[in-house]
Amino acid sequence: MIVTTDNTPLILDSNVPNVNQAIADLSLLASKSIGELVTAHPNLLIFSTHFEDNEDDIVSKPIFELKVSESQTVLETGNIMGFIGVKDTQLKIQSRFVQAPVFDSDDQVNKKGSEEDYFLHYMLQKVLCINLFDLKHSRNQINLFDFLVYLFPYFLKRALSQGLYKEYQKKTYNDSNLKGAINIKTHVQRNLPFRGNVAYSVREHSFDNPISQLIRHTIELIKQQTNLRDVLHGDSETLDFINLIVQHTPSYHRRDRHTIINTNRKPFVHPYFTEYIGLQKICLQILRYEGLKYANNDDKAHGILFDGAWLWEEYLNTLLHPIGYDHPTNNTQQGGIKVYAQKLSGNNVRRYPDFVKDSRIILDAKYKRMKNNEINRDDLNQVLSYLFLYKANIGGYIAPSETTNLDLKMGLLNGFGGSVYKFKLAIPQEVTSYQAFKNAIDENETKLINAIKELSSEQNNNE
Repeated sequence: MIVTTDNTPLILDSNVPNVNQAIADLSLLASKSIGELVTAHPNLLIFSTHFEDNEDDIVSKPIFELKVSESQTVLETGNIMGFIGVKDTQLKIQSRFVQAPVFDSDDQVNKKGSEEDYFLHYMLQKVLCINLFDLKHSRNQINLFDFLVYLFPYFLKRALSQGLYKEYQKKTYNDSNLKGAINIKTHVQRNLPFRGNVAYSVREHSFDNPISQLIRHTIELIKQQTNLRDVLHGDSETLDFINLIVQHTPSYHRRDRHTIINTNRKPFVHPYFTEYIGLQKICLQILRYEGLKYANNDDKAHGILFDGAWLWEEYLNTLLHPIGYDHPTNNTQQGGIKVYAQKLSGNNVRRYPDFVKDSRIILDAKYKRMKNNEINRDDLNQVLSYLFLYKANIGGYIAPSETTNLDLKMGLLNGFGGSVYKFKLAIPQEVTSYQAFKNAIDENETKLINAIKELSSEQNNNE
């Protein structure tokens, strides 16, 4: 297991045992685009699930790169976090705000506060509404399998919100209600001398199909995990959906698990039940987990990854939506603004700023590192274009920070005028429990929201 953090270079010391083999394994994935990897490796699950439509174009970016510098191999990460494995090597990418070791008065490491990725877990809990820390086991043992189980209720609820999937299944019967093709051989074997029954088969819509059976097998496997099965009744909606699956899979039997997995090898495709695509993937990963871990001769990668930029943006939406900010989204084609007032031919392209309030305040979420007194040229041009299209006069950026909250007015703009701000949310460090982390970040969120609310006052003064 190689452990690193996002947006951070890591030197892979060739003198460490097995590092050269790890480099060889990881080179199979290095520098390849996410779009390319997902196509070639079906066992990779990536959030956001609509990453193909992401305006930041993450589909063309790599998960990590391997570079050689001064005869040393350096692993460089971007905004992607999570777990990925290939052959004998597993790579764990944590957030760069992972909880650093806490020292007591005797300069001894307090293990309770070390190597905890509270920030990643906190954002997942806020954005995906998962009960990640209601579970009764050690946090620092969280691995790929744990994450897959934690996320199962999220995918289950999204899929079943579209309805319980049913498809045509071939069913065989032996009764007096003949309504399909007679099975001559079976009929002769079972119904002679004739007693009124006929053996026949018929195609009929059924909820008891390979997809629902796959979900049922996943549920039954999770039930066997004493430290993880609480996720199955974390809320009433999850429990209702689980009971629904159990009710409509009467043919379930443990011995059929391998057959059901093989039946679901082909990726699920349906024009309406689109959310079942992700559910099928995560079910297969959970059921195959032990096999994935030990499939050392397989060049196929497996894992679960989170786009930090998407996660940060959706997390900020949980803070800004309650105070009146709209969140245009590219993948659903909601919100945004047309670039051209009138176009004579073709479709009019749209732009989707991260957050807009009353078409007068534009805020952009930035997960990457941002220096206090500098703004990247492309980032500045992006916000300036939004200000121009919306005829707005206040723009800004919101980024996470390892230090204190920052509310910085970068300056007044030439031309049409307006102001540009930079906000930073301090991510708590050196806390000894997740509850302490939540209390500290709650205070910092309040400071951030109050600072952003003051923009409305400036807007009113400008008018």
